[in-house]
Amino acid sequence: MWNQRRRPSAGSRVLPLAIAGRTIAGVGWLAAGLAAGWVVFATPILAGTVNLSSRSATAPLIGAAVWAVALTAPTVFVVLGVIRLAGAATHLGGRRGPVRPVHAMAARLPGGVETIPTIRLPDGHRVPDVVLGPHGIAFFEPLPPPAGTRHVGGRWEARFAGGTWRPIENPLDRAARTADSLRRFLAEGDRDFVVRVHAVVTSSEPQVERTDTCAVVALRDVPGWIAALPAQRGLSPDRLTQLREILEELASQA
Repeated sequence: MWNQRRRPSAGSRVLPLAIAGRTIAGVGWLAAGLAAGWVVFATPILAGTVNLSSRSATAPLIGAAVWAVALTAPTVFVVLGVIRLAGAATHLGGRRGPVRPVHAMAARLPGGVETIPTIRLPDGHRVPDVVLGPHGIAFFEPLPPPAGTRHVGGRWEARFAGGTWRPIENPLDRAARTADSLRRFLAEGDRDFVVRVHAVVTSSEPQVERTDTCAVVALRDVPGWIAALPAQRGLSPDRLTQLREILEELASQA
């Protein structure tokens, strides 16, 4: 049976690993810089290079080169350390990407599902708020804000600077095409089994009707909607494990 305990999502694992890697590298470079500075300025180890001038014609050149490297190396190491630590702070501060609302409500979702903030397909499609579970895969695209968009039938428009309205892509059609891209990608690796991919658009107060290829769900109703999805027959634990690994790899590239 599918493990009903929620494992940490790919996004929640990848981000701490990235932070840890940058932090370790930053501390290492800083330590190297401080150690090199101590050797240069606090010990007499390099002082002997000055005496090389009395031993051969090339001694002054060698001594100058050694001192040039010795004086610049600590600064270079410290700068590299600061850059790495700044990268870790950026990730820790959450500036890696937008907050995904369904991923943020992971604790309210049914047991036995996992959430991933974003995955990136090889064709460039970014798929937000992916939920993996016995139902297969569902992802949730936010609808454009109603204050700046309008739609009549299948035509969508957005308000631009100056108050002008211009056509934009139908978000339901866009989500449906993203679902097709994800299905095709998954089919390449497991041709004897087709994974269900549910495309969903969400909003606090959705004002559009669902289509045959894309559901429309109020954000507050997402946990109940996921719980109501039927389990996909043939989606064995082994296939779920394979899907999880594939999605985690795609998440690392997002």
